[in-house]
Amino acid sequence: MDLIHKVMNIVLPPITLTLILLFLPSFLVFKFISCIKRYITSERVAGKVVLITGASSGIGEYLAYEYARRGACLALAARREERLRAVADKARMLGSPDVIVISTDISKVEDCERFITEAVNHFGRLDHLVNNAGIIQIDMFEHCKEISDCAILMNTNFWGSVYVTRFAIPHLRKSKGRIVGISSIAGWCSVPKMSFYCASKAAITSFYETLAAEFGPDIGITIVTPGVVESEMSQGDFVSKAQMDFVPAESTERCAKAIVNSACRGDRYLVEPSWTRMSFLLKVLCPEVMEWHLHWGNINSSASPYCCEAMDMTTKLMNILLPPIALIMLLLILPPYLVLKFLGLIKGFIYSEDVAGKVVLITGASSGIGEQIAYQYARRGARLALVARREDRLRGVASEARKMGSPDVMMIRADVSKVEDCKRFVDEAMRHFGQLDHLVNNAGIPCVCLLEEAPNISDLNSVVDINFWGSVYGTYFAVPYLRKTQGKIIVISSAAGRFPCPPASIYGASKAALISLYESLRIEFGSDIGITIVTPGLVKSEMTTGELRSKAKVENIPVESTEDCAKAIVDSACRGDRYLVEPSWVGIVFLFKLLCPEVLEWCLHGLLFSSAPRNLKKAA
Repeated sequence: MDLIHKVMNIVLPPITLTLILLFLPSFLVFKFISCIKRYITSERVAGKVVLITGASSGIGEYLAYEYARRGACLALAARREERLRAVADKARMLGSPDVIVISTDISKVEDCERFITEAVNHFGRLDHLVNNAGIIQIDMFEHCKEISDCAILMNTNFWGSVYVTRFAIPHLRKSKGRIVGISSIAGWCSVPKMSFYCASKAAITSFYETLAAEFGPDIGITIVTPGVVESEMSQGDFVSKAQMDFVPAESTERCAKAIVNSACRGDRYLVEPSWTRMSFLLKVLCPEVMEWHLHWGNINSSASPYCCEAMDMTTKLMNILLPPIALIMLLLILPPYLVLKFLGLIKGFIYSEDVAGKVVLITGASSGIGEQIAYQYARRGARLALVARREDRLRGVASEARKMGSPDVMMIRADVSKVEDCKRFVDEAMRHFGQLDHLVNNAGIPCVCLLEEAPNISDLNSVVDINFWGSVYGTYFAVPYLRKTQGKIIVISSAAGRFPCPPASIYGASKAALISLYESLRIEFGSDIGITIVTPGLVKSEMTTGELRSKAKVENIPVESTEDCAKAIVDSACRGDRYLVEPSWVGIVFLFKLLCPEVLEWCLHGLLFSSAPRNLKKAA
C-alpha cells in the first residue's frame, strides 16, 4: 500500500495538472454560460418565506429590508425583541406582506427547534434560511483570562448555524429551498487577535461546503464571505483593536443587497466586496508573505495611518482597480519568493532539528498516529509525555518507546475535552521534565453521518470538544513554556478540513477550525513558537477501520501506513515546515477544489449516493 502512495505522489500531480489544463477551458465556458443563465432566471421571492437569524441589527437587519422590498414573508429571529419589532415594522413598510418576530438564543438547541417550528406553523412552509447571527471577540490568544469562556464564539457562530440548519432541512427539502450561510473572509484570511472568530467562520464554510455535496440539487447553498461591513460588530474600537483602520468598510445596505441578489441567482459563493478575494489569492500563493505582513503590522502599530471612511465609491473603485494591481504585484514578487522558499526548503533539510534530550508532549498517544509519533520521537532520543484516556494502552506505548531509545517517558491519563485536565497534564509534564519543546496536538475522534440522521444534534458537540477545544486548551497552557524554549506546536488536522468530505460535515468543520486557529496563532507568535499544520489523508488507524470507511464511501482510496505518516510528520516538524500534506498527492484534491469546486461537489454527491445504503438514499 505504501508503494502505491509513492507511485501516486509521483504520477498523480502531472496527470491531474494535464487533465485540468485540458478540461479548464470548457469548464470556464460552461461556468460563464451558467452565470449568464442565473442572471436571467434569477429567483423571484415575492410571497416566499424567509427566516433570518441575527436580524435585529447589522447585515441581518438589512437583509430583512432587502427581502421585504422583494415581497417576501419574513420570520425574524434574534435575542433583542424590542429591536426585532422595530425591524419588523420597517420591513412591513417596505413591502413584506407578513412578518413575525421570534426572540431566541441560537446557541441553545431547544430555542433553534422552537423558532423553526413557530415559523413553519405560522407560514406553512420555508423557502430561504439565512444563518447570519454571530458575535466577535478581539484579543490575543494568550490574553484570554478564562480560555473556556471563548467557547461562546463557537457556540453562537458555528453551532447556532448547525442547529438551525438541522431543524430546517425537512422543510427546505419540500420547497427545494436555499440556505444562505454568512461566513467571513476571516475564515480563510486568518487575522491576529481574532483566532476564535476566524476558526468559527472557517468551520461554517467547511460545514456548508460539505452539506452542498450532500444535498446536491435538493437544497441550494450560498456561502457568503463578507469583508469589513458597517455594523455593531465593526463599530467602536473594533477597527483599531483589530488593526483594520486602513480597510474601507462597506455599507451594510450594499452588502445585504449583494447577498440577496446572489442567493436569488443561486450562486455557490459570494465574496463581498469582490476585491477582498485578492487576500485569498495571496494566501494560496504566498502564505508566508501574508503572515509576515500581518505579524509585523500587528506588533508594530496600534493603528494604521491610512484611515478610510466607509464609502461605497471606494469599494467600487477597489473592485475595479485592485485585482489587476494585485495580479501585477504577484507576478513581480512570485519569482524571488519562490527562490527564497526553495532556499528555505534546502536549509530546513540541512539544519533539521535534533530532538535528542528534548521534551515532547503528545496527546492521543495511545493508538494510531499519536502512538507512531511517540515511537518516531523515541528513536531520535526525545523525552516523552504521553497523554490519552486509555491508561492501559498508554503503558504499552510507553514501554515500547523506552525500548526504542527514549531516555524518559511519563504517562498522563487525561480527557482533552476538559480544560482542567489539559492544565493538569501540562503542569505535570513541566514538574517532571522542567521544560517543554514540542507539543503535538493529535487527539481526535471521527464522526461520519448525515446531519439530518443525527438522532440528537447536541451529541455531535463532542466532536468539536475533542478535535478542536482539546487542542486549544492544551496549547493555551503550554504557550508560556514553549516561548521559553522557542519550541514548536504540531497540530494534526485532516484533509477533510481543506475540502468537503461527505458525510462528515461536523468532523470536517472541526478540522477546518483547527487549521484557521493555528494560522492565526502563527501570526501572533511570529518566530517565538513554530507551528506545523498537518493535513493527513486516509491513514491506517482505529479511526479508519471497521465500517467507517464504507460509511464514508472511501473504500477505494488507498490508506497510508501509520508509521510512514508519523515519520513524515516528525521529519516535517524538525525541518520547521509550516504545512505538511501527507501523502502529498492529496494536495491535488485541494487544487481541484480551488479551480473547479462545482465539479468536485458533483463528484462527491454522486459518489455518496450512487451506491449508498438505503437509509442514506431515503434521506437524500
